[in-house]
Amino acid sequence: MATGGTSSSSEEGFLSRMALNDNKAGMEGLNRDKINKIIMESSKGSRFYENELKKEQQVNQRIERMMLQKAHITEQQLSKAQAQVEKMTSDLERGRDLSRVIVHVDMDAFYAAVETRDCPDLMDKPMAVGSMSMLSTSNYHARKFGVRAAMPGFIAKKLCPNLVIVPTNFDKYRAVSAEVREVFADYDPHFLPMSLDEAYLDISDHLEQRRGWPETDLVYLSPSLSLVEEHGDLQETVEVEGLSPVLFENSPSSSPCLQDAAGGEVEVFGTCAEEAVREMRFRIEQKTSLTASAGIAPNMMLAKVCSDKNKPNGQYKLSSNRQAVIDFIQDLPVRKVSGIGKVTEKMLGALGITSCSHLGQEMALLALLFSETSWHHFLHISMGLGSTHIERDGERKSMSTERTFGEMSALKEQFSLCRELCQDLAQDLQKEALKGKTVTLKLKNVNFEVKTRAWTLPCAVATTEELFAVAKDLLKTEIDNVSPQPLRLRLMGVRVSSFASADDKKPLQKSIVGFLHKKQTNSSSTSQISHKPVKEHLPKPPGLTQPSACPSLVQQRQGQEGHAWVPSRGGVEVGRTGEDQQSFLQRAHAQSLRLQAEREDPPEKGDWNDSLTCPVCFREVNTTELTVFNRHIDQCLSGVTMGQNNHTDTELERGPSSTTGLLLYETSTANIPLSAVGLNPVCLNTCPNGGVSIHRGTDPNTLKGSSQSDPHVRDCLLSTGGPRPMTTPKPESRDHRGPALTCPVCQETQDTNDLTLFNLHVDLCLNQEVLHELGGLAPVDRTTHTAPPAAHKGLCFRDVLFTE
Repeated sequence: MATGGTSSSSEEGFLSRMALNDNKAGMEGLNRDKINKIIMESSKGSRFYENELKKEQQVNQRIERMMLQKAHITEQQLSKAQAQVEKMTSDLERGRDLSRVIVHVDMDAFYAAVETRDCPDLMDKPMAVGSMSMLSTSNYHARKFGVRAAMPGFIAKKLCPNLVIVPTNFDKYRAVSAEVREVFADYDPHFLPMSLDEAYLDISDHLEQRRGWPETDLVYLSPSLSLVEEHGDLQETVEVEGLSPVLFENSPSSSPCLQDAAGGEVEVFGTCAEEAVREMRFRIEQKTSLTASAGIAPNMMLAKVCSDKNKPNGQYKLSSNRQAVIDFIQDLPVRKVSGIGKVTEKMLGALGITSCSHLGQEMALLALLFSETSWHHFLHISMGLGSTHIERDGERKSMSTERTFGEMSALKEQFSLCRELCQDLAQDLQKEALKGKTVTLKLKNVNFEVKTRAWTLPCAVATTEELFAVAKDLLKTEIDNVSPQPLRLRLMGVRVSSFASADDKKPLQKSIVGFLHKKQTNSSSTSQISHKPVKEHLPKPPGLTQPSACPSLVQQRQGQEGHAWVPSRGGVEVGRTGEDQQSFLQRAHAQSLRLQAEREDPPEKGDWNDSLTCPVCFREVNTTELTVFNRHIDQCLSGVTMGQNNHTDTELERGPSSTTGLLLYETSTANIPLSAVGLNPVCLNTCPNGGVSIHRGTDPNTLKGSSQSDPHVRDCLLSTGGPRPMTTPKPESRDHRGPALTCPVCQETQDTNDLTLFNLHVDLCLNQEVLHELGGLAPVDRTTHTAPPAAHKGLCFRDVLFTE
């Protein structure tokens, strides 16, 4: 007895899953029992039947667990859940937005209507678009027999033996959809298309503008009429012709508004929301000879429901007040709401919930039985709440393509189809300028078992070959898993996700290869830049508009050159406008680019491809192999190459007046504390030339002569934990230490390879303007105040006297 009851329950449950879903326009008043019986008889014994039966059993098990959980819920738990629901309801009510006017437009039997328009012989026949395996849509004549979308064609043939099935033609549908979207864009440029035949629009802004339009902007004629304005009169030129094909019973042969135009003059639309939507539908019919239905409501969820109220070729408006929304939602079946499918409908039905009003009454129970996301969604539905913000350009998470077919088990066909899918997906990615790191292969076998396999790559991919290389390996893995049996498929799809963001697309740092290559400069262009008239360097007046493209750094530098710096009282700079109002780092970088362009010699033609420059010894290494090049750098860093040079050491033998360093400005009497600029030299010592020597972290071998003979320097180094005296032999030439480093700010060559000294010099260069601003001094152009190179060899800064 128990077994029979279980079987009966399973059969009833299966019927509910396989039963016809008549929650669609044009399917009211059908004989459901007869249709469901035909569906059952046609499906029994098929793999689809077995798969649906297995899914139904899984759903029944979920319901059993849910009912068992419900039996253990206490009154205290219900009270606590009810308090939580009431608090959230109060918060949602305070945030209810009824100010927007959202429209959902849905074309009537779109694919079927396009085929009927192009083939009038189908107008009075039940027809569907698709194949014997699956239908995409059906016209309203076929819906009277229970034929609908997502139904196998062979079952539809048993429901309606005279059904005409037309193959799909998506190129044609996309072309018509583009025409419809042109009309949408006139009412909301940021409309949200959901598919080829439906979209959401926010016409709130359009209605504000519409109220100020003259009546002439609200007048429309059919394509066979021309609007001729002559002395203020509208003249009729050609008779009116019917537009819309007969897609359903009682469909008018032409638009009602065109009948008025034929009888008199033209159709004039109003300025309210209903009139704006009627005008939109009128224009769609004029442009495509197809009809559309629309729903008008305060949010997207309600607009979707409203668009189905007066289908086909109609519209419905829900007033934007709370009571109207609550009254509308009370008796609405839960299955009518987008997002509630047959599984959720059955689980709610087991709790006695069939309408949206029941959702509100049992919300505390739902909060205990369903996930937080689910019961929050149910609460929004019970209150008639939905999104009021149409976001078309939201962040895309993935992009995919898939194809359903008859049984396919040949390896050659499977790999060929995989490549075709990758090619189609690569084209879609190219259109959207997207690249992704994760490639997923979706497979459905003949038993309707779905498997997905994904692989995440270290870099983003987008081309056909890149996608196919990954998808092919994933497909091989599945083939090997079922070996020696063949992999029998009926669906295959490829998806790309983990898209690279805008920041990821930009390299975080320059490639080491690009950095080590010598930069090629155009000497002619450099010469042209340097000889431009001064007036071209002056910044434009603030009133003039700047070009859309960002100016180059060289252009920014030119704008700075032509504007003089005038010191004023208190050390405040005056006379700086426009592009001169930049940070010091921006100006310093522009200045370094200018100096580099003026001083850098063009490299040899073969240097770019045949050699790399060592960042340690700055020599050309005749190789493009990074392994060889890295080995050379390792040798330089370990000191292997320091004894291989035989240059003279005349440049090391310099007098006291040529200590190594950089000359910033002329000697000033302004005493600026080091702490004011963030500098804290360990030791300051007066140099013979009147400047100040800075010895923090200095390698003794980089100073004049032998630093061991200078007790002051030696004490500084030892007290600060700096480098200890080196025991290596005394170098014979300057090249033993490697070529000098060049400051990226002032472009002056520094006769040292000690990075501590070099970094200190760069810090001072970067802070020189700050020092002068604090001291009330006018900055001085380095190109006119630098001493000869021979005087820059020491670590002496004669420009500013630092005091601690």
